[in-house]
Amino acid sequence: MGTSQSRPEGVDPRIWTALLSVNPTGQRPAWHGCPKATGVLRGVTPPMAVWRPHAGANNIREIALHIAFWENSVASRLSGERVRLTFAQRKTGWAAPCDPLADEQWRDEVGLVWAARQRLVEAVAAADPERLDEPIGDRSARPTIEYIHGVAEHSLYHTAQLRMLRRLAEEAGVG
Repeated sequence: MGTSQSRPEGVDPRIWTALLSVNPTGQRPAWHGCPKATGVLRGVTPPMAVWRPHAGANNIREIALHIAFWENSVASRLSGERVRLTFAQRKTGWAAPCDPLADEQWRDEVGLVWAARQRLVEAVAAADPERLDEPIGDRSARPTIEYIHGVAEHSLYHTAQLRMLRRLAEEAGVG
C-alpha cells in the first residue's frame, strides 16, 4: 500500500500515522528529511556496501540487512506469519562479514531490504486499529503501536548511519 500525505477516507487515523512512520512517501519528504533506507541504497556498489571507515565499524551492507531483519521481525509479529530472511548472521539481526561482495549477492540483499519494508507496510496497513494498544504476540507485554513506531525509529536511526557511510565512502573514492 503506497501512502500520500492525506489520509484516505475510511483509514483509521492511528493506522495512517503508523504507515507514515514506517513508509514516508508522497508530495513531501518525511518531516525529518531523511530518506528511507531503500532510497539511500540506490546506486550503492558492492565495494561501497562492504567498505568500513575503520576496522570494527559496521558497513552499509550490515546495517541495511539489520534494518531489514527488524522490519521483517515486526511484520512477522503483526501478521502472525513468520518469514525468515536468508542471510548469514554473525549474531541475531547482524549480517556476517562478506568481502568481497558479488554484484548478484548485493542485488539480492538489497531486494531483501525492499521486501522487508514492503512486508512491514502491508502488515501495518492490515493491522486491526482496535488492537493497537494490546500486546503483540505472546512473548511481549509491549503494545502493538509501540512496536510499529519503534521499528520506524530504529530504521530512521540506522538510515542516517547508511547515509553518512555512503557519503564517507564516496569521499574516500570508493566506487
